[in-house]
Amino acid sequence: MKAFKISAGAETGFVVPFLVSIAVASPFRLHKFATVERDTFALKTSYDYVIIGGGTSGLTVANRLSEDSSKTVLVVEYGPLDNDDPEVLIPADVTKSLSSYLFKITSTPQPFMNNRTTTVSTGAVVGGGTAVNGMFFDRGAAEDYDNWSKLGNPGWDWNGIFPYFRKSTTFTPPIHDLKKFNISYDRDAYGDGPVHSSYPRYQWPGQKPQWNAWLEMGIQPSKEINGGDAFGLAWVPNSEDPVSETRSFARTAYYEPIKTRPNLHLLVGHKVSEVIFSEDLEATGITFQERNSTEAKVLSVEAKVEVILAAGAVHSPQILQCSGIGAKNLLAAAGIKQKVDLPGVGANLQDHPNVFVAWQYLNNTTPNPSMMTPGNPFYEEAIAEYYANKTGPRTMAASNSGVFLPLRTFTSKWKDIIASATAVDGRKGLPASYDRTLLAGYKVQRALIIDSFASNRAACMEMPFGGGTGAPAVVLKPLSRGTININPADPYGEVIIDSGGLSDPIDVKTFVEIIKSIRQWLQTPAHQSLGPVETAPTANLTTDTELEALIRNSVNPSFAHTSGTLSMMPRHLGGVVSPGLLVYGTKRLSVVDASIMPLIPGTHLSATVYAIAEKAADIIKNRHQ
Repeated sequence: MKAFKISAGAETGFVVPFLVSIAVASPFRLHKFATVERDTFALKTSYDYVIIGGGTSGLTVANRLSEDSSKTVLVVEYGPLDNDDPEVLIPADVTKSLSSYLFKITSTPQPFMNNRTTTVSTGAVVGGGTAVNGMFFDRGAAEDYDNWSKLGNPGWDWNGIFPYFRKSTTFTPPIHDLKKFNISYDRDAYGDGPVHSSYPRYQWPGQKPQWNAWLEMGIQPSKEINGGDAFGLAWVPNSEDPVSETRSFARTAYYEPIKTRPNLHLLVGHKVSEVIFSEDLEATGITFQERNSTEAKVLSVEAKVEVILAAGAVHSPQILQCSGIGAKNLLAAAGIKQKVDLPGVGANLQDHPNVFVAWQYLNNTTPNPSMMTPGNPFYEEAIAEYYANKTGPRTMAASNSGVFLPLRTFTSKWKDIIASATAVDGRKGLPASYDRTLLAGYKVQRALIIDSFASNRAACMEMPFGGGTGAPAVVLKPLSRGTININPADPYGEVIIDSGGLSDPIDVKTFVEIIKSIRQWLQTPAHQSLGPVETAPTANLTTDTELEALIRNSVNPSFAHTSGTLSMMPRHLGGVVSPGLLVYGTKRLSVVDASIMPLIPGTHLSATVYAIAEKAADIIKNRHQ
């Protein structure tokens, strides 16, 4: 792919329909306002750091690296700025599709899911997934991160990453009006960072009996879900600004407060094609072009210190593969000359598979979430209340309570599941493209996951709830694995996602037991006061065989928690990056997003990605002192 280097006075061939905060300046000199928007003409020819992706991790790292005024930083982002779009900012609007800010990619047909395809969604906007997620702001159990260290990553255990969880977050306790909900917390789990962690000013009345129903099942509350004990019954903070009652995300937290730094540029609406390497495989820059344009020139910009990959677990592998880093057979099929043989690029795909469980209440509380529909007087009143006072149900996102249970807590068959997981040859369901290094790495991963199955301090299932009549039942420790790869026929087009959904039978067995536990929850005395009637999967499906068939026909293999596709593991175990986040076989090229997670933690991922990025920024700074 021929690229044109940005140079002084050069015509770029770009039409610039949107310019915000642009001052006329030489492309060699950063101007007063840092936002470049779509104007490539205002770019410098080189920067110290070039960051690929302006999502959660990219903006976090950009903020920290640009603290040094002597270092110049460029962030190139595919998506647009949301421009304070109310559907992004208002918590209650998290259920809207926001398709203009999303990649929505159809997976390949899944043989273990009755050949169904599903949609994988990921952020395509400045701020990435934190601009479009459900605002659950939790962390995994300490054991989840300790397992990262056991996979050959010293310094990435709970003690090594906890300071960065604190560094990224400021916590605000719940207001006095919520005292009746007995929300507990521990301020020591938080710091004074850019992202707000708080509770909405409103809770649905139905949350209380739902909470009490889990208590009646013997589930103990977690005092602080974000302090390493991420198991039990929990009030989960939202990523919400407690003053404006709006979403707190990477753009508002890490970019807006520092966007006028003269050493920081953000270019939106452009897609990075490749990383440029010298003959000795030193990353020296990137190529990119205007998104959705076949006529735009391919441009290049130089990175004098480091290229930092932060395009997310879906697209970071694509950029490496298009740059000649990946499995030999795949690159050959795409006509790409291999520079580094790394079979792990695009492998080890993990997500949290989920099945939606639904019921109706014959004696529902009033008000309840079903009343939040256009035309309902309660809905119209809620809108008016939110804009007038920043109070009421519009301050509530999807929910802020949930149950996170170890295997032994929600099923009496936990020993049988462990025995089956130990006896099953886990390699049978793995992608055919796995080589000996990936097989070896998975063997070590599987042993750690089975150990977690036996633990009483690591959750294997989640069910968030918020007073409504349905919730996802989520497997938090999946054994199935998939791949994300370039399309050999169109490597610069959209990627091919093989989710590997339910390819390991243990995931199905776990789902069956989760559904049974939710049915027990619906039958507790606290719940019976509401008159629950199961509507999905429906009460007439009772045998394990019937439930397994339903699961294969209805599971969604993605909870928008795509991760692991450039795993931080030793190279001989199929890893792609070192504990220092450098891509094996290269120089000056690092990865800082969710793709580095060797094992997916039992939590929603945004808080973990912020922590990874905060730690990554320190690693990169120290590397170049």
